[in-house]
Parts: sequence; structure tokens; C-alpha cells
Amino acid sequence: MPMSRVRLALLGWSLCLVAVGPGGEAWSLPPEPAPQLELFLSGATAQDEVLENLFRLKSGIPDAPAICAPGTLDIYRGTLNGTAKRVFYCRTSSAIPGVPAGLRVAVHKSSGGSGEGVTPVSAGTALAFIDLARLAGTESCTTGRAVRESTDLVAYQNHTGCDATGKQAIPRAGLSDVDPRLVGGVGEPLTVRPGNQLVWGLPVTKNLRNALQAVQGRITASVPHDDPSRETDASMPSLSQAAVAGLFAGTVRTWDQLYDLQGIALPESAVLAQQPPANPDASGSSPGAYRPDPRTGNTVYVCRRIRSSGTQAAYEVHYLRSRCMNDAPGFVTPNDGSDINNGGEPNRLLRIMRPVGAVFAGVGSEDVRECLDAHEEFNRWAVGILSTENVGNNGTREFRYIKVDGAAPSLVNAHHGRWQHVSEQSMQWRTSYDGNLETTPEGRLLNFISTNLGLPRVLQALNSGFRHTWGDGGYLAPATSGFAVPQAPVTAEVLRENPVAGITLAQGGLNNCHEPLAIRRIGVGL
Repeated sequence: MPMSRVRLALLGWSLCLVAVGPGGEAWSLPPEPAPQLELFLSGATAQDEVLENLFRLKSGIPDAPAICAPGTLDIYRGTLNGTAKRVFYCRTSSAIPGVPAGLRVAVHKSSGGSGEGVTPVSAGTALAFIDLARLAGTESCTTGRAVRESTDLVAYQNHTGCDATGKQAIPRAGLSDVDPRLVGGVGEPLTVRPGNQLVWGLPVTKNLRNALQAVQGRITASVPHDDPSRETDASMPSLSQAAVAGLFAGTVRTWDQLYDLQGIALPESAVLAQQPPANPDASGSSPGAYRPDPRTGNTVYVCRRIRSSGTQAAYEVHYLRSRCMNDAPGFVTPNDGSDINNGGEPNRLLRIMRPVGAVFAGVGSEDVRECLDAHEEFNRWAVGILSTENVGNNGTREFRYIKVDGAAPSLVNAHHGRWQHVSEQSMQWRTSYDGNLETTPEGRLLNFISTNLGLPRVLQALNSGFRHTWGDGGYLAPATSGFAVPQAPVTAEVLRENPVAGITLAQGGLNNCHEPLAIRRIGVGL
């Protein structure tokens, strides 16, 4: 185990030692002995938990080789210049071909978005990473907290708040939600390897979801907002793909461009209550479906991401073919004080009665969730962009997913091709480095990680946290990965055990601009 903490245990108390730098700043003693091999990765946040589960795999699981020897894993987490960072530190198992067991390894990850996983890698630009030799002198970082094991995943020591001065390093490889050309500048040629398939959803404010349920005759307006009947697949409302594309392109800017079964403009539909209850968030509050605030409610509010975001690219590609076709319509741009490159603070800009504009751009998924929550609080109808690894609730995440063309964004629908908004995520490095993948310890470690990011056993454990009342969300192993195909008929239960895709965007090379193709046995009428 890394000796990042020194304890003197007497009568239940402990002492943590720190070092003092030349400028007087304090940091903890680094892990001892120091790592013998370091690998620096950057890019998409959506891959962080996949990467973490890969490092936490237990030894002895069939078809799921473990990187770390049992009982040796420490994970250090911090934030540098507003960007999340982490380090996985352990001794290697015997599973990595060409890498000796017992080697002290530190794999660094900077999580600045998909663009960070492309441009710095191609250009050879240094980024800030956690410096294990100068960890923050706080107990949460130096001592950490023990995290227990689960069925497939080992226990580890979790170190948080490691926010001391970072060290500069050029990332050897990067991760992105879509293929690199869609999110960053590529100068030096990159070798691209598909990682896994991420299923996206269509999140909206809960008040909009409830209104659509009433207008489409699924749940009456009088049913309380938190009634369980609102959360089923059968009660999930739907919009057409053309309508969603219009919302994102800005050709549909007001909700009265959509109408109900009687031809009445959506915000004025007679099936909706005219006003919300006194306390819309109270348990059992009725009516659960009502018209938006008349002062702002007819406006379509959009919660998007910044330009370099892989999430943003995934939605532009799927709904508008933007970034794929030169004459494709563009996605609506921020106009509420947030910035297309740097984002904005959603609570400051949106938790007010009348925002300056209707389109917000956030740096991360948390910003999109906050954007949707803020619009919900002020009874404005909004639509956003999130992957199905984000789960809503009735408290701090009051968004809900809806269907598109009658299909819910579940793993089973994605496998069978009924829900086609998926992205093949990628890992890439300079093509000039290819010769090192089989000849150097760093290259062999990189090769092992990139090959196993789509391991079904890794995704199986991860997906257990993304179960919605209407179906499971999360990740699928690529259909072209060579992993064992699920036994037919493929149901939601089958995919919980073996999450492998039935469609691909990587036939003949990864390209998220392609139409999804079925290349496995998929069901009809399921």
C-alpha cells in the first residue's frame, strides 16, 4: 500500500506528518515508495467511473483481468484550476501482458472534457495533474477514508481534497465521448480505439414532463407530482425527433408552436391546471401538471454544454447532423450571460424570475442539472442534454427523461436499435507512439487499459447505479469489441449481466456521424 500517511497509533489517536515547501506551503509526505511507472490521461468525464471500476476489479473474475493486486489501491482526488483530477496508485497484478507483477503504478486522469482528450494529446501540450510528491496537507487527502468492497470491486483508500499545486505533464492518451475530429483540433495523427457505447437521454424539467403526460392522455393533471404512476415506462411522454431537433436548432423557440390533441397551444391546453399548487415540491401536492408561468412560460429554455464538450457534440451530431455536414443547422447558442467556450454559473444566471436569455451553456453535466432545476423552480419549461447515467429525483435533481418517437432511452432499447442516440466513445494517442504499445511498460499499460475500457464486467458494476423506474441506463460494450454476445432473447435482465451492444457506429472505423448499424442478432417486437 502507498505510505502517503504516517500514523502513530496510541489510545486511538493518530499523527499525520507533513512537509513544508520552500514557499512555506504544506503538503503531505508522498506515497512511499514512489511510483515506478506513471501514465497520464486526459479528457471526457463520462469515462471516469469506467476507468475507476477497471482499476477496482477483483482478481479471479472470468474474462475480467484486474490491473491491481488485491489490497494495494489508493485513489487520490482533487481539483486544479477548476478541473477535476484523480490518480490511481497501486501495485500491478500479473494480468497485464509484459508488465511484471508488483510494479508500483500511478495512472493520472485530468477530467476537462472531451476536447481536452484530443487537442493536448495531438499537440503535445502539457496539462496540470495531481503531484503525488506534493499532496495537500489535509487529513482527507493524506489519511483518506476506506471504501468497502462490492461483489466485483475491491476495497480501496479514498483520498479527497488533494488540491495542492499540480505538476505539468503531457497526456500520453485522451478520452472523448465521440471520435476526436468532432471535439478538438487534430494536428499530429492519432490512433483511435473505441472504448464503450454511452446511451444518451432527453431530459426536461419535471413540470414539462408532467404537462406532456396530461396533454398526451397518459396521466391526468390532478395526479400529484410525486405519484409513482408518473415514473413508469407506460406513462413516459414522447416528442418526435423532428420536434426535438427544432427545439435544439431554434426553429421552435416558443412552446405554443406545439399543440395538443384539440389543436390548442401546449401552454394553454385545457387539460392543464391554470396554476401550480401553493407548494409544488411538497409530497402529494396536486395538481401535478399545470401551465408554465405566464410571464416567461411560453419561451423554450435550453440547457446545453460548451463547444468543446463531447456531450454537446453527441447531441449536435444525432439531432442536427451538425459537425458532420457543412450545411447542417447549428445548435442554439448561449444568450443568458453564459459563454460558449467557458460556460457560466447557473445559479447566478438562472435562479431569478426573468433570465436575460433562454439558452445556457455549462462546463459540465452538473451545470446542466442545475440549469434544469433552476427553470423547474420558477415554473419554466426547459429541455437539456444528459447521458442516462444521470438519475433524477424529487429533490436536488428535478429533471425527468422523456421518449423520442415512442422509445425510452434504455439499454435494452439501445441494444435493439429502437433508441439510436448512442455514442461510441474513444481513447486516442499519437500514432507515432504505436510502436511502444508492445515494447515498453507504459505502452503495454496503455494498451491494456484501452482494450478493456469496454469490459462487460466493468460496465455491469457501473450500470447498477443508473437504474431508472422506466428502465436501465448507462453503458454497453461495443458490438465490434469481440466480447461474448448476449443470449437471445435479449431483455433488460440479460443486459444487466452482459451489457453488450447490438448496433455499432464503428463499422469500418469509428465514426459517430454514421447511421447506427445492426451487426448482431437483435429482436423485433420486444
